[in-house]
Amino acid sequence: MFNLKVLMRCCCENSAAEEDKQVKSAKNSKRESIQAKPHIATNLQNAEPKLIEESIVIAAPLPNQEKNIVEYPRLRLKIIESSVIPVGTILKFNATGLEGSKRNKNDYKTFIGSQLVDNGEIINDYVIDEESQGMGKQHLLIKFNPTSSKYLISDLGDGTGTFIKVGSELILKDGFIISFGTSHMKIMSAGSSNLLDKKIVVKFLEGPKINEDFCFQPSDDVILIGRMADCRIRFDDSNLSRYQCNISYHQEKGWLLKDGNGEKKSTNGTWLYVENEFEIYELLIFKAGKTLFESYLE
Repeated sequence: MFNLKVLMRCCCENSAAEEDKQVKSAKNSKRESIQAKPHIATNLQNAEPKLIEESIVIAAPLPNQEKNIVEYPRLRLKIIESSVIPVGTILKFNATGLEGSKRNKNDYKTFIGSQLVDNGEIINDYVIDEESQGMGKQHLLIKFNPTSSKYLISDLGDGTGTFIKVGSELILKDGFIISFGTSHMKIMSAGSSNLLDKKIVVKFLEGPKINEDFCFQPSDDVILIGRMADCRIRFDDSNLSRYQCNISYHQEKGWLLKDGNGEKKSTNGTWLYVENEFEIYELLIFKAGKTLFESYLE
């Protein structure tokens, strides 16, 4: 099973090639801060993955009691692909959590994972029995934020990760991990600041271009990634589309990632690893293990 956590650690501990001195300097300056970040946790052989303890999960503040729970938006998640759950299954949420929850806590949080009980305690609200296919015991968390009236999703570090499918465009941030095919690339600032306002470095953590780095500037044309001859980052990989994704700089928005070539989408999608909380919006598609979800807000 692919262990992205180990690869990220190796990425941070090893220096990059000497060809571009400025790129090397950027990586050296970022190494310490990157090593301090939490990484994607995967199942380790002969070791039991550590569950996220209730005491260290930041709970959403309780909604204003003067506001009736029915006044908050509701969320529906539709299973659009799975190895164990019937396609078309609908999970219904209100502000207090998943309706029909197995934990039955009504604590504004919903835990999803491959195991129902651990040490005699129910740890998940919904169980997807795909542990052998990358679903962690306690894989992801969906919670409601009453201040913003938004639902948020985050990966809990157990399993092979939770990934958001890139839609129209994604504003890139330092540390983002983008995945497509067998490749995983990390977006890094090329300066002393962690803001992506100037040069960026794209470092591959896994796949055919593992450990390769590419540096880009705002003045560069659209950076195409895929199998075609005009791609700045070109792959000889039949699992990727001719134009898998592209990166460009926008004067007001900053660095942007789009799936495909900007007009036509890729075949299998381009994905963002959800290391931090991510807002769930209408028709958002995300995957955990071998299960894909699509969101609907009411």
